Amino acid sequence: MHFVIAFTLAIVLMVADHYGQLMGSFRGVLLTTISPIERIATLPKQFYQLTTTDFTNIDTLKLENQRLKTELLLVKAKQQQFSNLQLEVSRLESLLGTAGRINTQSLQIATVTYYSKNPLSQYLTLNKGQLNNVIEQQTVIDSKGIMGQIINTTPTHSRVLLITDPDHQIPVRIQRTGQRGILSGTGHETTQLGFIPKNSLVEIGDLLESSGLGGVFPAGYPVAVITQIENKGGNPYLDVTATPIADLFQSHKVLILSQATPYLNFDEDLGKDPDEDLNGNLNDHINKDLTESLNVN
Repeated sequence: MHFVIAFTLAIVLMVADHYGQLMGSFRGVLLTTISPIERIATLPKQFYQLTTTDFTNIDTLKLENQRLKTELLLVKAKQQQFSNLQLEVSRLESLLGTAGRINTQSLQIATVTYYSKNPLSQYLTLNKGQLNNVIEQQTVIDSKGIMGQIINTTPTHSRVLLITDPDHQIPVRIQRTGQRGILSGTGHETTQLGFIPKNSLVEIGDLLESSGLGGVFPAGYPVAVITQIENKGGNPYLDVTATPIADLFQSHKVLILSQATPYLNFDEDLGKDPDEDLNGNLNDHINKDLTESLNVN
């Protein structure tokens, strides 16, 4: 009975509110009262969503940060390799500038792996040896001039006796006058030019180049520059000091030359650019050397 009365009353109120808006004010007051309660009731859900979102964002940011750090590391590594390759290309292009002087030699590029500045023994070690057809007495140059000659070889390495070594001698000539002499090492960073008479027209700043006498060193390569001239008493010869042109202890890439005069077939070679094969040969060595550098890096 009570249920029927309550149900009937509810229906009457709903109809009256719908058609007569009799309950509008009461409903407004009721909603105003309930609204803060609803907001309070939803706070745990909002807190849960906010916390979950924050932790999710933190995890995402951590992953993104780690990814960016990894990418940055890779980029820096590639940048280092790129910088190294730029230096390699610069060195090799510098070596390429010597190709114009090479017309009767075969050559190959080598890397300096060790050097000794001991006054009693000055030498370099190269990463090319018998397996690369390197033999004793081959001339070694850098982009500026003659450094020395091969004196020992192993299957994978070779030793270069520098022109500053006290046991090294090289026949040279003064480029300006053509006068010949013997340039000897001193065990330091200078060389001594011997057998230059006192009446010689030698001057400080004169360039000394290889004369080719003896057949060991090819002719015409820069060797040293005269930096000091002394006239001592009864000595019939001048004491002439010269500084090597090559960067003996700074060069990283060098060229190994071998004296080899090719057979010329005039029917086939007439009109052919003499530097074409040479530059092609050198470019092949440059590409090979860059490939080796990439593999090492």
